[in-house]
Amino acid sequence: SSDSREAEKQCIGVAADACMFATPAGTSTIGMNGCFDQELQYWDAQLNTAYRQLRVNAASFDAQATADGGAGPSVADALQQMQRSWIDFRDASCRFSAAQWGSGTGAGTATVACLMEMTGAQALALGEAY
Repeated sequence: SSDSREAEKQCIGVAADACMFATPAGTSTIGMNGCFDQELQYWDAQLNTAYRQLRVNAASFDAQATADGGAGPSVADALQQMQRSWIDFRDASCRFSAAQWGSGTGAGTATVACLMEMTGAQALALGEAY
C-alpha cells in the first residue's frame, strides 16, 4: 500500500543522521559526506540485489512467454532500459541539487545526500517489484 511505501521511505537517511550526531566531526562537511556515503553504500547494495533479482524474474518471464508463443516486448530489456534511464535521471537531479550551492563546499554534501536519498527510494521501489 502507499502508506507502507511512505513508511519505508522514512527510513532513508536515518543511519546518516545517527552517524552525524554520533561522530565527533559528523557535522563537518567531511563528516556529513562520510555519513551520507556510508548509507549510500548500503542503499546501493540493496538496489543491486533487488535489480539482480528482477533481472532473473524478467528473464524467466520472457522465457515463459516465448515458450507460450508470445511475441510481446522483452521484460528484461524494458527493465534494463528503465534502470539506465533512472540512473541518468538520478545523476541529473543530483547535479541540479549540487548546482544550487554554486562553488561552495555544500555542493559535494548535497550531491552525496541526493544520491543516498534517490538510491534508497529506487532500492525500495525495485524491492517491492519482485
